[in-house]
Amino acid sequence: MTPSGPRGFRLGVIGCGGISSRHGRAGLEADKVDLVACCDVREDAARAWAEEYDCEAHYTDFEEMIRVHQLDGVVLATWPNQHREQIERCLNAGVRNILCEKSLTETGPQAVEVTRLVEAAGAFLMEGFMYRHHPLMAELERLVAAGTIGRVDSVSAAFSTFDTQHESPDDPNRNWRRDPARAGGAPWDITCYAVNAANHVASIGAGGRGTAAGGPPGAAHAAGLMAARPRTAWCVGSRSGTYGVIDRQFGMIEYDSGCVGVVESSRRAHLSEALHVAGSEGRLLVRRAWRPAPAPVIEHQYGNGQVTEYPVPGVEMYQRQLENFVDAALGLAAPVMPLTQTVVNMFTIEALVTSVLEKRPVEIPLPDDLAARAA
Repeated sequence: MTPSGPRGFRLGVIGCGGISSRHGRAGLEADKVDLVACCDVREDAARAWAEEYDCEAHYTDFEEMIRVHQLDGVVLATWPNQHREQIERCLNAGVRNILCEKSLTETGPQAVEVTRLVEAAGAFLMEGFMYRHHPLMAELERLVAAGTIGRVDSVSAAFSTFDTQHESPDDPNRNWRRDPARAGGAPWDITCYAVNAANHVASIGAGGRGTAAGGPPGAAHAAGLMAARPRTAWCVGSRSGTYGVIDRQFGMIEYDSGCVGVVESSRRAHLSEALHVAGSEGRLLVRRAWRPAPAPVIEHQYGNGQVTEYPVPGVEMYQRQLENFVDAALGLAAPVMPLTQTVVNMFTIEALVTSVLEKRPVEIPLPDDLAARAA
């Protein structure tokens, strides 16, 4: 469904929980977007969201919402365990553009299934990783690709944040992050950020193409999205004794380029959002990569203790993400977060989870046809 005439991109939001407010504010600020409708199984939540973000209507059934409104796209702001089924239902209902909150799925094969459904429908799907749309990432990509730190040796990415565990494990309304049935725990909530960055930067370091600038249509699908392919994952971690979710992961990812990814995510440690790229001639450090400071900088360490700072302008990431989603849906820009990368990330996350549970190194079985399309 491609918009025509002077109206904006008609958008519906599915899921009116906490993260949806960021998409709502982004929709109000984005010139090309009209927030038309919203849906949540909790009617009071849907009604309140519609009032706050000036929607035409609210629903408890998203398929009814899609049937009634001429939507150009939807934002899927639901739990990871629901995404596979909901994406298929959205496509069957006629939606052809979907921005889906992370994590796209729980496993690599599920991500492949989603990709095939999207391709068969002639649709467009982008996973929502807001930090990828910040100029901070575009500048980091530029510095790595320009050889500023020489050959990339490793990428270290951390997302840790302490969980107070104040909710009862018997509370059915507890936060989804504390519920294994809803894909709660570190892997699909915070480890996914570290994996996303490690895979992406390792690929750029091996000569791959950066995508944060958006680029011309088709650019993100050109050679280089998998210039460094993850081959093996090793990970240690543990489960929460209260909730049963995996709440700690400390892993290593081997790439066929020779680069090593190091990922850290813990719900038992103080906040860390660091992204660190080590090369033969220097290092690049971002201290707050996922939710950057208002005036972020990239620290370039080189020589004998010398440091240069690269300042980056602050932006509203969710607005940038929504604008890129709309432009990509209209064929005006390449997606900053290509679906090929999402699939690779899901196989990597699944391997890290398996490694924790089975206490062994795990091969990452990327599909041959996926590698061929991204080669």
